[in-house]
Amino acid sequence: MGKPVLLLRLEGPLQSWGGRSRWDVRDTQAEPTKSGIVGLLGCALGYGRGDVRLVEELDRGLRFGVRVEAPGRILEDYQTVTDFLPTAEGSYKHSGTKTGSSLARLRDDPDATPATIVSPRFYLEDAAFLVALEATDAAPLDLLTRSAAALHRPIWPLFLGRKACAPTRPIFEELTDRYSSIDEALQRHPWAHLGSKMRPRPTPNGPLTAYVEAADGELTRQDAMRLNAARQYDFRRAHQLPPIPIASVLPPVSVEV
Repeated sequence: MGKPVLLLRLEGPLQSWGGRSRWDVRDTQAEPTKSGIVGLLGCALGYGRGDVRLVEELDRGLRFGVRVEAPGRILEDYQTVTDFLPTAEGSYKHSGTKTGSSLARLRDDPDATPATIVSPRFYLEDAAFLVALEATDAAPLDLLTRSAAALHRPIWPLFLGRKACAPTRPIFEELTDRYSSIDEALQRHPWAHLGSKMRPRPTPNGPLTAYVEAADGELTRQDAMRLNAARQYDFRRAHQLPPIPIASVLPPVSVEV
């Protein structure tokens, strides 16, 4: 018997895992962020924005890894936003210019017109990921089992990074002790990408890529959960696993006799 590992499947027409999405341009990273997965579990468990358990329980209590089942494509969506929009300096825009007035005064001013800006939104189209989570020494003993149960019956709707990105399959994959760590789970768990009957997913031509959170990792990710008004993230370290041959994770093919 190995270490308990919680596995999630993230698949949908669109996903978006922003790392610097605080102003006009809303980006997406190439794979799910830890803060995004913490937010997803927070929705399932009913933890509101600003709840300290997002950091103290989920971010600190879970070690995070992700395998790219299908990388998808980057999609840019043209959007506009009209409102009294905050600026980096702490003021607000109106009528296309910056102003130092308070938001309450602007809303009461009949001569103040809300500003309209172009706000590009970026998404991952037709991507799929396997996420693996294991408990750290800081985690409550029942964190993985409570998270698994919440994914079956979430308090709030679950989405893939942004509320417009609905999953097309159940997010919960498995809570298992067949693997010694999330590293082994990502290297051995069967590949799967359901797709649809109209658009079946081809088997990848090359090896799969996977990243695992590690204190001594060679990669830096600015996506650790942090509670603050500016919605900025903390840094964490990660390392990339050796390329995973697709043949080693393909499920066996059943043959009818």
